[in-house]
Amino acid sequence: MLTISNNLKSVSHRFLAVSAALSTQILLFNSFALNPAFSQIVPDNSLPISSQVTRDENLHTIEGGTTAGGNLFHSFQDFSVPTGAEAFFNNATTVENILTRVTGGNISNIDGLIRANGTANLFLLNPNGLIFGPNARLDIGGSFFGSTANSIMFENGLEFSATTPEAQPLLSVNVPLGLQFNQNPEAIRVEGPGHGFTSVDALFTPVDRRAANTGLQVKADRTLALIGGHIDLEGGIVTAEGGRVELGAVAEGSVSLSPFEAGGFALDYSSVQTFRDINLSQQATADTSGVGSGSIQIAGRQVTLTDGSIALIQSQGRDAGGEISVTASTLLAVNGTNPDGSIPSRFESNTVATAQGGDITVSTRQLVFRDGGQILSRTFSTGDAGKITVHASDFLELSGEAPLNPLVTSSIVGLALSEGNAGDLEVSTRHLRLLNGGLIGSPTFFGSGNSGNITVNVADLIEIRGAALIGLTSSSINSASASSGNAGNITVNTARLVVADGAFISSSTLASGNAGSTTIDASESVEVTGVNVVDGVRLSQIAAAGAIVPEASRQLLGLPPFPSGDSGNVTINTPRLTVSDRARVGVSNEGTGIAGNLQIQANRIELQDRGQLTAATASGEGGNTNLQVEGSLQLRRASQITAEAGGSGNGGNLTVSADTIALLEGSTISANAFEGQGGNIEIATRGLFLSPDSSITASSKLGIDGIVTVTQPEIDTSSALVQLSSNPIDPATQIVSACAIADENTFVVTGNGGLPPDPTGVLRGQDVWIDTRLPRFIESSSAVETHPSEEEDHSFAEAVRSTIEPQPLIEATGWHRQEDGTVELVAVPSRSSIDRFLPSNCPPHHNPSDDSSSFELRGERLPTVP
Repeated sequence: MLTISNNLKSVSHRFLAVSAALSTQILLFNSFALNPAFSQIVPDNSLPISSQVTRDENLHTIEGGTTAGGNLFHSFQDFSVPTGAEAFFNNATTVENILTRVTGGNISNIDGLIRANGTANLFLLNPNGLIFGPNARLDIGGSFFGSTANSIMFENGLEFSATTPEAQPLLSVNVPLGLQFNQNPEAIRVEGPGHGFTSVDALFTPVDRRAANTGLQVKADRTLALIGGHIDLEGGIVTAEGGRVELGAVAEGSVSLSPFEAGGFALDYSSVQTFRDINLSQQATADTSGVGSGSIQIAGRQVTLTDGSIALIQSQGRDAGGEISVTASTLLAVNGTNPDGSIPSRFESNTVATAQGGDITVSTRQLVFRDGGQILSRTFSTGDAGKITVHASDFLELSGEAPLNPLVTSSIVGLALSEGNAGDLEVSTRHLRLLNGGLIGSPTFFGSGNSGNITVNVADLIEIRGAALIGLTSSSINSASASSGNAGNITVNTARLVVADGAFISSSTLASGNAGSTTIDASESVEVTGVNVVDGVRLSQIAAAGAIVPEASRQLLGLPPFPSGDSGNVTINTPRLTVSDRARVGVSNEGTGIAGNLQIQANRIELQDRGQLTAATASGEGGNTNLQVEGSLQLRRASQITAEAGGSGNGGNLTVSADTIALLEGSTISANAFEGQGGNIEIATRGLFLSPDSSITASSKLGIDGIVTVTQPEIDTSSALVQLSSNPIDPATQIVSACAIADENTFVVTGNGGLPPDPTGVLRGQDVWIDTRLPRFIESSSAVETHPSEEEDHSFAEAVRSTIEPQPLIEATGWHRQEDGTVELVAVPSRSSIDRFLPSNCPPHHNPSDDSSSFELRGERLPTVP
């Protein structure tokens, strides 16, 4: 027991010693992280020609190193730059690339200045992590690469490794080709005060960058790349004016480098096996605005922008903008605004000059924007805005407004604010949700620029529901003209579409520009239902419209009292369309322009509870409505289909083709006008059913009424003809051999004709169908004694004679009382009356005059009369 106790005591002492050592290391690490003044730059002497560091107070001058071609290699055990300090790479100006690795076990903490001569690119490689503090600055002529990769790769399989720093034949090295990540590299963090951008509003003015804060920045047209494990920008700012910013969070794999002739590098992540997360928070910024074609590429597992953080390209010259490219293997999340609510978190591309704005391309599995998160492409000049392309393989949701600014909603928007055109928008996913004011839109304001076209491809379901809880924005897919420019077209392809609770899909005009067209192809169903639950006024709708806006909005946007542009068309193709609870599908124009046309092709259309299909104008020509329904068209509970015109315009024409049409419970189909001529209504259906309180009208209050025409489809009578056999048949198999009452016989008729109109009728000549190919077995005669001739078919005669004696039905002509008081109906039939009902093949009736017996037919026995 004592031995065990001593052993435990010994183990305990060793454990305490190890714990103390670990605690000391942790404290030293924390002190190092919190107070970079303790950091230093220490060479590791692993290169053929070692690096040399000379310190003069806060200036660390770095010389020496190994040169191979245009590359200069440095290797350090530790590399950190304290606050207020400077690390100066005193390289020859002929050096193209300065490649620096850190082989020790410490993080590199940079909170001072890193400087180099000439235009050399600087690579800083530390697998243990990189932290850039709020005072970190770069003063280099080339591009900067900060990475926690294991090694820098060159051709012929050579590596400059920070984890295995054994000597390599570096003299054969030329241009670096990429970065190699083995497993779980450490993070890169950039700290800062946030961008400090200002904006009069979040929509109609560009970002003012003049008073913006600065952070890590390279010269114009160069690349600033941070490639590591997790990438965190906590108020951090990375800038490359007209150049390129690369943020890549890589866990395992390789990233290739491709140099540009004009300077800078592009990175390719196609060989990365596993990504890590990227977070931009506290107004963090990736900015490549400038006169050149700046680009931003962000690649990670989960990419998050919060607190008004921005990835920004603002084209300020003649060169077309580059691209914002975002790849998130699992999730892209954008939420919130800066503290005053003026700038939401977003990916943003603007042009303020003659150049075209940069495109924005997003690829992820799930995309979720909430509380005002945005993707925004705008033009404030003659240059066109960039295109927006978003692909979320599983799920895409835009929901809600910014808490501090109700006018900012979660959205994907292309906007024209001058002479240039807005860019097109293309969105694809499996499931799309636009909720509480979330929208996909492309409007044009203030100039002649056109808004962009919107294409939405959704494999499964689109849900567009509700409106912003505080603001006035409804959830929508919309394209609008509030200027002389035209609105773009909207194309939606999906399996199922639901527009509910005041949401809408619309291409509209508010001024002199024309609205675009809206086309929806839904392979399963389209449902439009309800009104906004907050105000009870805004209807759910799919529309192309010319609309009047409230006075306050007209003053703000400089809009005319009435729009003069024309409405576009609405086309819907789906097996089932349901419009209910005051919702509307249609085209309209409240101004002086004409309404577009409404075209719907479906297997079934249901309008319920004041659901509407409309084509209407206030004063222009009414739009036409064409409904092609393979199955049923149902209108219930005051639902409407209208093609109407106010003022002097003529009512539109309404064409409906359906298998069956039912108008019930006060529903209407109308093509009316006020002063102009009423429109015409043409209905083709196999069945039209109207309740007494429903109607179909084509009238004009002051002009000429239209015409209502209801037709049934042509019937192909040839389809009812029966092809008769050309082969002779045996008559004995076609004629009933007995006519006895109450026997279970079968009577079969082949062909048409040959029967009286009813069972009690007399067989007349015009009723008889005669097949002249059949032999004439029987000669009919009015005489009862007529018998088949000897020459007729013997087997047929035998069959007839073997039948039971028939009992013909004869009307009672009298009655008498039996001895027991029973009344019995009797009849003494005449010979002619019997013969009239006997078919010619039945045996002759017995003649009672041939013997002395009496003949009496008894009818049904009646109950006894008291």
